[in-house]
Amino acid sequence: MKQLLAVALAIGATGSFSVLAATPFISLQDDYLNQRIEQLVVMADMPVAKKPYNVKQVRNYVESIKLKAPGLYFEIDRGLKKYERQSWTINRAEVSVAAASEPDRTQIMPNARGESVGSSYRVSGSASYQPMEYAVFSVGGLAYDGDSDDLLPIDSYMALGWDSFQVDIGFREQWLSPFSDSAMMLSTNARPSFRVGISNPIAFEGLWNLHYEVAFTRLEEYKNIAYGEDIESGRPAILTTHLSVEPVKGWTISANRVMQFGGGSREVSFGSIWDAFWDPVSNDNTGSDGFDDCQSDDLTLCEFGNQLASVTSRINFEGDTPFSIYGEYAGEDTASHSNFRLGNLAVSGGIFVPFLPDYLLGRDWSFTYEFTQWQDAWYVHHIYQDGLTNDGVGMGHWLANDREPQNGVPGTAHTVKLGWQRGAGERYDLIFRQIQNDSNRSGSDYTTGRELDLRYYGSWRGQQWGYRLYGGQTVFDDSFARVEVNFKW
Repeated sequence: MKQLLAVALAIGATGSFSVLAATPFISLQDDYLNQRIEQLVVMADMPVAKKPYNVKQVRNYVESIKLKAPGLYFEIDRGLKKYERQSWTINRAEVSVAAASEPDRTQIMPNARGESVGSSYRVSGSASYQPMEYAVFSVGGLAYDGDSDDLLPIDSYMALGWDSFQVDIGFREQWLSPFSDSAMMLSTNARPSFRVGISNPIAFEGLWNLHYEVAFTRLEEYKNIAYGEDIESGRPAILTTHLSVEPVKGWTISANRVMQFGGGSREVSFGSIWDAFWDPVSNDNTGSDGFDDCQSDDLTLCEFGNQLASVTSRINFEGDTPFSIYGEYAGEDTASHSNFRLGNLAVSGGIFVPFLPDYLLGRDWSFTYEFTQWQDAWYVHHIYQDGLTNDGVGMGHWLANDREPQNGVPGTAHTVKLGWQRGAGERYDLIFRQIQNDSNRSGSDYTTGRELDLRYYGSWRGQQWGYRLYGGQTVFDDSFARVEVNFKW
């Protein structure tokens, strides 16, 4: 991996691309535009296995569908133009008001950055400015009705660089998965924290369309970090790495790592990070031979931290009805004391048809089905006893919202999504989610959780607006319902 990345950077440094400039990222808060780009990924065979999408890459691929899918082209082109202006431009702004059947309900909504069902408002927006080719500045924020009422500086970052090497510094979100409704490693389920990352916005075509990304993030305050016999507070760090290639046209595979470390009295050095990355067994598995030299009876004092890894695959199929199938094989740890075997597995699969054939509902409709099955150690940890969370909310799959804290329970989740593009800028999306925890192995009495989520995007007299009807039953046998109206600019 080191050698491959070094070659990639060397090729990029030679100026092999015609346009060398920094590029902004499309906000993951813009659900409508991101869904249209997901259709583009299949239609134009865009080799990508993570989000957010960057403007330059999307522009390169959207031009290829201008004639065969003019409606989709118009929708994406209109969204991109807001990001491509070099003067200060408002990319998006949204104000939402909501009412819930149980205003005190604290159930966290999926992929909502910690917002609960009982939240009564949400205000968000972002603006960008590109004063020169090699620099982009973005200012954004999100506020909702919650316990802290904090303004989250989401989409506030600075990007410096060019096509093959770009540095972004600030509060940029990460989604490490080709799935649209969940991600085992990192998603938008929890709030983002300050990060520093490097990546190549444009793939290295000579190296199987290789993409890389490395990022360092310092999380919000944790209150339950085990250090020997003590429980401390502190701010752990997260190191994420991503590498994807397209060895065959239409087939993109990726490898991802998430390393959680530090916080409290736990010391970290560049050498310990390096050793834990290349030899996780000897640095994180207390039962391995690598801990023979530990100077403490409490072997957790010698552990580096918490590590997760995944491999994803996505295949796009062309034809009269293009579609995509994708999967993710993830592990919360290693197995059999081997650095090459994932343990505590989670297996996910999905299919996405961006335009259904005429003999079903027609090309104005899209269909998505995704499932995940996981074992019992996900998002719990003996050192970081709040689990893989940020500000108390799970950072990966929304399954972490649907169980008792620190309850390592296996289970299965399903998502079915049906979309109807009624016209330009007007769309309905109906999402059904189901989650079933294995009560027999959890020590808790869970029921099957089910929810329906209907969203409308449209306009009235030139004003963009929409609504959301959201409700169901939680795994704790509590019912909930929420109505939301939003206005966008």
